[in-house]
Amino acid sequence: MTTEPSPAAEEPSLPDDVWEQFANDSERAIRVSAPKEPSARARIVARRLREEDERAAEAEPRRWRRRPQPPHTPSQAAAAWRPDSPPQKPPMSPSIRRLRALAGIVLVAAVVLVLLSPDRAWSWISG
Repeated sequence: MTTEPSPAAEEPSLPDDVWEQFANDSERAIRVSAPKEPSARARIVARRLREEDERAAEAEPRRWRRRPQPPHTPSQAAAAWRPDSPPQKPPMSPSIRRLRALAGIVLVAAVVLVLLSPDRAWSWISG
C-alpha cells in the first residue's frame, strides 16, 4: 500500500515573483510606518533653542510675563469664522467656582432631606 498524498491535499504553490513582491511591499510598509528619531544635530539644536527660551523667560520681569498660550489647532481656527458657533465664554474665577460648588452641595442636601423625610422638611420650611 502506498501513501501518496492526494492532489487536493497539496498546497497551491505561488510563483517566486509573487513572494518577492509581498516581501518588498512588507518592507516598504514597515519603513514608512516606523517611528523616525531625530538626528543628533536636530536634538542639539532643539536643546539649544529650548535653553535660549528659558534664559529669555528668566530675564523678563515677572509682572510682564505672559501666560503660555495653548497650541493653536486648525479646528479652532475653522470654528472661529463659522457664524453658527457661539462666542466662547471666558473661564470662571476660582471664587465663583467655589461658590457654585457650595450652592450645589446645599441643593443636593436639601433634595436628600426632602426625599428622606418630606414631613420633617415641610415642618422646617413652614416654621
